[in-house]
Amino acid sequence: MKPVTKRGILKRRFLGVCLAFLMIAIPAFPAAAAAAEPVVLRVPFPEVPGFTMLDEQGHHYGLVVDYLNEIAKYTGWTYDYISTSGNDMVNDFIAGKYDLMGGTYYAESLEQYFAYPDYSCGSTKSVLLARGDDKSIRGYDYKDLEGKIIGVVERAAEHVRRLEEFLSINGLHCTIRKYGPEEVAAGQIDKDLADGIIDAKLGNITDDTGEFRAVAYIDAQLHYIVAQPDNPEILEQLNWAMSKIMSANPDFSSQLYSKYFDATSARNLLLTDEEWEYVQNKGTVTVAVPSYFHPFYCADTEDGGHDGIVPELLDKINQQYGLEFSCVFADSYAQTLQMVVQGEADMAGFFYNDISDDVQSQLAASAPYSTLTDLIVRNKSVTYPGEDLTCGLLKGRQMPEYARASHIKYYETVYEVLCAVNTGEVDFACGLAAHMEQVMQDNIFNNVVPVSQSETRVEFSFAMPMPADPNLLTIINKGINSLSEQEKMAIVDHNFVSIGESSTTLRQFIEGNPISAVLVIAAFSLLIVIAIAIISKMRIQAANMQKAVTKAEAKSKAKSEFFSRMSHEIRTPMNAIVGFSTLLSMKDNVPDDAKEILTKLNTSSQYLLGLINDILDMSRIDSGMLQIASENFSLSLVLDEICSIMQAQAQRKQIKLSSKTSLNHTDLLGDAIRLKQVLMNLLSNAIKFTPAGGQVCLTVEETGADRTKAAYLFSVSDTGVGIAEEDMSRIFESFEQVGSNHSRSQGTGLGLPISLNIVECMGGRLQVKSQPGKGSEFYFSISMPFGEITKAVPSETVENSFEGMCFLLVEDNVLNAEIASDLLSFEGAQVELATDGVQAVARFLQSETGHFDLILMDVQMPNMNGLDAARAIRASDHPDAQSVPIIALTANTFQEDRDMAREAGMNDFLAKPLDMEQIHIVLQKWLRRKD
Repeated sequence: MKPVTKRGILKRRFLGVCLAFLMIAIPAFPAAAAAAEPVVLRVPFPEVPGFTMLDEQGHHYGLVVDYLNEIAKYTGWTYDYISTSGNDMVNDFIAGKYDLMGGTYYAESLEQYFAYPDYSCGSTKSVLLARGDDKSIRGYDYKDLEGKIIGVVERAAEHVRRLEEFLSINGLHCTIRKYGPEEVAAGQIDKDLADGIIDAKLGNITDDTGEFRAVAYIDAQLHYIVAQPDNPEILEQLNWAMSKIMSANPDFSSQLYSKYFDATSARNLLLTDEEWEYVQNKGTVTVAVPSYFHPFYCADTEDGGHDGIVPELLDKINQQYGLEFSCVFADSYAQTLQMVVQGEADMAGFFYNDISDDVQSQLAASAPYSTLTDLIVRNKSVTYPGEDLTCGLLKGRQMPEYARASHIKYYETVYEVLCAVNTGEVDFACGLAAHMEQVMQDNIFNNVVPVSQSETRVEFSFAMPMPADPNLLTIINKGINSLSEQEKMAIVDHNFVSIGESSTTLRQFIEGNPISAVLVIAAFSLLIVIAIAIISKMRIQAANMQKAVTKAEAKSKAKSEFFSRMSHEIRTPMNAIVGFSTLLSMKDNVPDDAKEILTKLNTSSQYLLGLINDILDMSRIDSGMLQIASENFSLSLVLDEICSIMQAQAQRKQIKLSSKTSLNHTDLLGDAIRLKQVLMNLLSNAIKFTPAGGQVCLTVEETGADRTKAAYLFSVSDTGVGIAEEDMSRIFESFEQVGSNHSRSQGTGLGLPISLNIVECMGGRLQVKSQPGKGSEFYFSISMPFGEITKAVPSETVENSFEGMCFLLVEDNVLNAEIASDLLSFEGAQVELATDGVQAVARFLQSETGHFDLILMDVQMPNMNGLDAARAIRASDHPDAQSVPIIALTANTFQEDRDMAREAGMNDFLAKPLDMEQIHIVLQKWLRRKD
């Protein structure tokens, strides 16, 4: 209890008057508290060992938490635990951020900041810590502290006062060295102790972490749960609840302290010089144990992955003092004791403290290292407790105090004890619960049933021959007593990880459960029949599924081949139309009216080609065959190209086309062709449905990025006619169009469905916002990985740009060969023709170094296709085999066609029908690289 001040007396009188008034006005305070709305109080939660802690699941626990939970049972409070640090907690409490604060020591100067209740939460302990190697402070004789220098925290005045009382009571004279706040923060007190400048330091119980050795524990000051001074209602309820707790259990505070601190406290006891000499000279201590006795010795067995309590405990003592141990094995517990008595072993690994009288005079027990539960089992025909009963016991034990029997029979093993109970040879038996349960699990005892008993705890120790070697007994006892209760329990708990595997034989099971055995065999036979039926059915289903998969793969392959043939067969005649119209328009003596007709023919051809592409794309989408490429490209170059292409269309309709970009990364990895297709579809639609004088805007914004990729928002907005709300759901459906009849007549209605599917394949979602008469906005967001830097190819318009170049044209179609040859020759190139892959490879191999500047290779040809021809050229030993550019020249335009061309060693791809502008771009790019 904190000191009572005059202010405290007045405060208590005032509270007494208030409480008297409340008792008159309200029949019972708890009823009023229960009727009120639940109160949530803010509580700071620094993680302090023992006081406020979090478990692995994030649950709050500790001395302060348990005290608050007990208070809540009376007040109905709930708590909002707020994570903080010990340094910030006090200042934040004074600032009003919390309602209650635990673990607070009393100081009269702090009463203006903290409202202390009338009851404390108990007292903590201080601990004197010394260096582990300081043999002058042994830890069990306080006289060793005489004349020592003890370091203390200067502002821990109450701790220091209690230390001085402790020294005075024990007649000790020590020098107290005080450390200021800055020294404490710098860890100077620990440094001085480690360096021998001071002999010991005074710390809190939480400072006993094992770094230094605890040599004495001292009762420290009281600690409180405090409230805010300006909230008397909470303080009043706090006092009321704590008075109820203390009246119901005066030891509540000390019990909580023992729960969280006593189990963790231990002293690291040092050996004397004589004991160290014993360790050095002894060599190895032999320990007698049964070859298997769960949970004490389980090494080299499949028993939950642990070696047993004895090996783990001996390992702890070895780590601390260096004393070596080795196990010698016996067939039974009684034999281990006999080996110790006869000098065949230095000590027994485990020893029941209720030893029989004939053994008690021959063996000396160490300090107990564990307390385990005993178990009583009885024959199911016997009533226990009862009259004239016979008890079965393990040889070496005597009748436990908790059991009553008229006769006792001894057995070598627990298995023999249980067999005697099962057959009725004895009426009941007592034994270690963990071991008996293990044996009962490994065997079948139909007539054995457990008996519920309380107070059946038995202590276990090591045992040595009487009289014991004083050094060995002392070292073993020091090793045991240096372990905290928590450490001992951890060893026990780890070795109780059970015991879950049974080794019952079939014969044992049948003998023990004949009816069950018949039922099990019948059920097993039935299961075998059912399993055979299920397996047969599954095999049939698997065969059918395999057939279905094969059929689906064949169907998919057929579709792919069909689309490829369709593309090839449609584009081949289109190539002739576009090619010849291009050749005619390039001649000088073509009349103007004929040029106009040729221009319209080219425009119609491109429109027809666009329709064909849309239909083929939609068919591939419906078949799930749409693929997205992953190639390096420059987003800024793609956007510039799109705007350049669409600007002409916008100008023809007198529409202002603009673009806005906000980009940090433009060199990306993705499908530039498909992205261009989507944006040009959206821009084309926007221009189509926007009247003259309107505006269309392409906006691209980089919305985020990490180390590997960036996210982009693409938007196409217009000031056109807009889309009615009822049409929003239809515009993304195939062959659906909205708008005026004139607008709907332009196109197939496939542009938006194709764009929608392409965006989804890229990981985005195409969306629309629109108001009739105000315009529309189509937008989507996608992420793309960063790619390699892509440089723009400078465009140069030069007459006879292929002047002096020699190309190998590989084309089996006479008409296509004529068109391509004339187009290239018109630009000044020398063209040599091969009609299939075999001729192409031969012409190349026979050519001189540098003769061919570039090869244009058709793909579908007789004798040897273009892919195989490209592979053969690349694999040859011709000096130009790796450097000569090979351009695919084909009517197959799908992504898989492009991929196969690259895999075969081709550098680029030109799709039929041939476009002269595209020919210039692609060929010039690779001719410049070659140079």
